[in-house]
Amino acid sequence: MTDADVQQSLSGKRAVVIGGGITGLAAARVLSDRGARVTILERDADPPADDTTQAFESWQRRGAPQVRHSHAFLGRLRSLLRDHYPDLLAGLLAAGARELDMLARPPATLPPLQYEPGDEDFVALGCRRTTFEWVIRRSIAASGLVDLIGGAKVVGLTAADGAPPAVNGVRYSCGDEERHIAADLVVDASGRGSKAPAWLAALGATAPREEEKSSGVVYYTRFYRLRDGAEEPPPGPHPTAADYNWIKYAVFPADDRVFSITFAVPLAVPRLKILGEVGPFEAMVRALPGIAPWADPARAEPIGDAHRPIQAMGGLINRRREFVVDARPVATGFFPLGDAVYCTNPLYGRGCAQAFIHAHLMGESLDAHPGDLAAAMLALDCSARAAIEPFYRASVMADKDAVRKAEGRPARRIGNRLRAAFLEQGVLIGTRCDPVIFRAFLRMFNMFESPEKAFGSPRVIGRTLLVLARGKRFRSRFALPDPPDRETTIATCEASLGAHAA
Repeated sequence: MTDADVQQSLSGKRAVVIGGGITGLAAARVLSDRGARVTILERDADPPADDTTQAFESWQRRGAPQVRHSHAFLGRLRSLLRDHYPDLLAGLLAAGARELDMLARPPATLPPLQYEPGDEDFVALGCRRTTFEWVIRRSIAASGLVDLIGGAKVVGLTAADGAPPAVNGVRYSCGDEERHIAADLVVDASGRGSKAPAWLAALGATAPREEEKSSGVVYYTRFYRLRDGAEEPPPGPHPTAADYNWIKYAVFPADDRVFSITFAVPLAVPRLKILGEVGPFEAMVRALPGIAPWADPARAEPIGDAHRPIQAMGGLINRRREFVVDARPVATGFFPLGDAVYCTNPLYGRGCAQAFIHAHLMGESLDAHPGDLAAAMLALDCSARAAIEPFYRASVMADKDAVRKAEGRPARRIGNRLRAAFLEQGVLIGTRCDPVIFRAFLRMFNMFESPEKAFGSPRVIGRTLLVLARGKRFRSRFALPDPPDRETTIATCEASLGAHAA
């Protein structure tokens, strides 16, 4: 199919997208590229129109509580934009987003890296979530095919009778007035809070299958801006992202000389809930050598909401919903995307990439089955199971292991113990001494390959086993420095409770 065919494949059709976050904006772009007239229904008000700084400082996003937390825009997403939506990538770069080449700062313990085909994909985007959305909103608004209704609360769907029902519109309210908008297809991009099961039940549709598991963590984030003349600290022996079981942390470079620091605290360590306060948060930053130089007051100053300087987010889940049951869509003309289908722990930074990938796959499915929405839904379900579901399973497994470690429970089954040793003593050490294992990690981290494919290839398995076979003394040469003492660090944070660091 040519680009011209793609652009005309939905000409004359009307689509409604529920939710104006990244998933909804991606869906609107995909549908409008194919000629559809798109209406986005978004519960929050429009962003300030002037610039990305105002968007970050004053855009109220009650429907997206994660919007002022750290975000990772992985290499898979950047490559998707580069190859299929180059204008969006150009717009993001023009707005200050940074291309972060992950091979530019490899672990110092690795031998020199020689360029290999595919290395050009290991480039992430450093960007605030508000900037990303602001740029895409401006782009799709310029198409002339997308309308966005702010302050719209969806209350239900409409459908023609049938088995399954054929969704043909959306009911929503603006203030006290309920309205209806007809549609040839409806996209649910309303995120992890999606009410799709209730909407479908009201139509008499078969209930989607669902599984849900807690991630076992709560997040705390603070944003900073580099002072005039200051630069980011150079790489050192201590990592800027690490998992010490009792706490996880990472630095996220962004646009406009901004960066953020996020702590992921296990629910099994309730004492660390104090990180929601400025004093303990900054005490923890100072205690971790990998991130302390970033937030040095001489280098950077905190920015953001003065009333909520530390952004907290709990209730984080892994959830999968199946909208194809017994090889049939539960409703035709209804396309759930992103977190409405696959919701994963944001610790792994995959949500935004998954959203855009899912929307892009929807476009390909509609192209492959013009005029047959049921077949398109089946094709989308199949492609999403292949491209996205492996990362959902990986998130569930990783979170299960993380909870066990935070609670101090050893792995009981021999298979689990062997897998843990393979990953922790083989793969993780291998990323610091073996370029093949390092690249396998980058392919997995950036969603180009599932963990099973990246670390299950004969070549990577062989080299990982070699790392294990060379013994503890060899591995100790490439291990990360020991973390600070847990009890001492937590006690220091507790002692700072009530302090009001700048």
